[in-house]
Amino acid sequence: MKSFFKTVFKFIVVVALLYGIGRFGVITYDSHVFVPRAPYTVMQTQDSITIKWQSPEFEVGSVEYGFFSDALDKILVDAKKTKKHSITISGLNECTKYYYKVSSSSMTIDNEDRSFKTLCKTKDTQRLWVIGDSGKAGDNQKKVYEAMLNFIEHDFNKLNMWVLLGDNAYTSGSQKQYNESLFKPYAELLKRFTPWAVIGNHDARRWAFYNIFDFPTKGESGGIPSGSEKFYSLESGNLHLIMLDSEMYRIDKNSDLAAWLREDLKKNTKPWVIVALHTPPYTDGGHKSDSDYDSGGRLKKVRENLVPIFDEYGVDLVLSGHSHGYERSKLIVNHIEKSDTFGKHNIVQDAKSCYTKSIKPSKNSGTLYLVCGSSSKLDRATLKHPALPFAHEEMGSLIIDITPTTLNSKFLSIDGEILDEFTIRKDNIPCKEKR
Repeated sequence: MKSFFKTVFKFIVVVALLYGIGRFGVITYDSHVFVPRAPYTVMQTQDSITIKWQSPEFEVGSVEYGFFSDALDKILVDAKKTKKHSITISGLNECTKYYYKVSSSSMTIDNEDRSFKTLCKTKDTQRLWVIGDSGKAGDNQKKVYEAMLNFIEHDFNKLNMWVLLGDNAYTSGSQKQYNESLFKPYAELLKRFTPWAVIGNHDARRWAFYNIFDFPTKGESGGIPSGSEKFYSLESGNLHLIMLDSEMYRIDKNSDLAAWLREDLKKNTKPWVIVALHTPPYTDGGHKSDSDYDSGGRLKKVRENLVPIFDEYGVDLVLSGHSHGYERSKLIVNHIEKSDTFGKHNIVQDAKSCYTKSIKPSKNSGTLYLVCGSSSKLDRATLKHPALPFAHEEMGSLIIDITPTTLNSKFLSIDGEILDEFTIRKDNIPCKEKR
């Protein structure tokens, strides 16, 4: 009998080992398999930008660029033959639109209306399009995208920045899935805007994310150097935008991420601070922030270890995805426990759609928390978290408009309706609630 159990045990060990080896092989292949890819931009700064693409054959590619689409008077070429192209254009003018054309002999590239714009020191108005959990290709993803295009009247000049809140390519964030879920459906957007994305839990199932995207580590796009692509900030106009990896990096009180976050917020001089990360501190959607174990405990860690930092430095808005719906708080503070402890003592301003703050960030001035994870998928959910009274089981995206003294956010549904809207004012003008 003993020999029988020993044989069974050995068999189970061998099967588990073979499965592990096979699984590692699949992950490695999915993460690194080569796929051709049309040009897109990364590392957008005030005076430079990087253009990446992947060609079927080894070759020397080129980028022509200039101020006018019919007069591209400058050219840069690859240093050597490659399939993975990356050309950085430096010495650019701040807050300036450039047109460009990419040439690569083994692929056909759509260069019509291809352009980029450098980040701005100052700007009177800015508009962001924010999508979360957008990586399921199909009709719903397309309809959410079309709702935004209709909102801006198909005029890309009415948009300034594109932010993605993670789970950008279902189901595993592989190279092929990124082509199908991001590069193909958003091809026209990628011809004009840098995708500023955070990693989601599905993206983190493979290692493709940080291969596809390049992010600033030395403060090139604004803020202080982080030394890591997994947490950094960028600045344009009146906005200080902080991007955090909540999936593959330690979210502990004394982590490098937390230490950098405190220092970056302390040195910020912009009037508006938005933090983007995939995992929300509060949600009662497809995921439950009251659970100590949901998502490996990451929701709890974000709430306990990052919310106090947001409170200390008066962060204006925290954007997350993960739950596939829409949830939004009032201006709140000091809530790091479970939902049954939330009360009036946590509400800084008990309003529905308009809030006021001082122009200079201050401790415990309140933060708005927003979950928008329904840009391609939708959960059936209770949506009863007391800190998130404005909730919709609807698909959609965010339109955020910023001036030096106002921030306005709209939840634009898949059908083009504005289902929720709020404004934060820093201009000493009293709020008027929408009826």
